[in-house]
Amino acid sequence: MKHNDARIYNGKTNFEWKDLKLNSDGLLPVIVQDYVDSSILMYTYMNEEAWNKTLTSGLLTYYCTDKGGVSVQGEKSGNFQYIRELFLNFENNAVLVKVYAVGPTCSESEKSCFFRAIEEI
Repeated sequence: MKHNDARIYNGKTNFEWKDLKLNSDGLLPVIVQDYVDSSILMYTYMNEEAWNKTLTSGLLTYYCTDKGGVSVQGEKSGNFQYIRELFLNFENNAVLVKVYAVGPTCSESEKSCFFRAIEEI
């Protein structure tokens, strides 16, 4: 499958940003899941700008809490994440985004940002 073939998200939702319950920093927690194998790829946040860019571009866009700003996932590496589906939890305070990932998600060249096992303490 080519990455261009994966973009089936139409940019429409049945809820608006104003309907979402944000955290104390005004951000929406986001869980990113691989559409193909259901693995969890990353946990991130969106502000309203990232939310709108995600919906209009079809590419995962997030708010970087470390650097303070909006980034498109894969913008530097070319490992884009194409939106397939979005699911809002029942409290309207978190979103699950299913994506078609082109290459590794993590900056450590790992498929998932959850690659470090916690050993017994």
